[in-house]
Amino acid sequence: MDGNPYAAMVALIREQASDTNPAGDSAKAGLGAAPVRMRLGQVVSTVPLKVKVAGLTQPTEALKINERLVKGAKWKTRTTSPSSDYGGLTGPISGPVSHPPGMGALVEFTGGQVHVEETVIDEAAVEQLELDLAEGDTVLLLTEDDQVFYILMKVVDAV
Repeated sequence: MDGNPYAAMVALIREQASDTNPAGDSAKAGLGAAPVRMRLGQVVSTVPLKVKVAGLTQPTEALKINERLVKGAKWKTRTTSPSSDYGGLTGPISGPVSHPPGMGALVEFTGGQVHVEETVIDEAAVEQLELDLAEGDTVLLLTEDDQVFYILMKVVDAV
């Protein structure tokens, strides 16, 4: 069969087919890999969470959600601001305090506004206080079989 182009083509097809799993992916795609489709959905309700996808409302049981969207999600942050204002402050003051020359010493702060040129809140923990979705929000979903949907994120128009 040497030199037969059809035999060479059949051999190539057999080689390619042997490198795939039942889902059609190559073995190199990873364990449990399957083809997925992206879908856009619209939040119908938040309690219980229901999303309308391709005209059908999916029940809560068919949804998996990105943890950062749910109430109680926690992550560590560092928050900085080049300009911060604080109001409603009272109580004693400690640490170095600057004041205009000849104006005396500041011992206690009894109200008003304070402006800080740089604020750093380091090693802060953020906790999501409520589900970060509302009725009518558009969400991006992944699905393998249109039976279970993975909510990746909320999406909005760029303009």
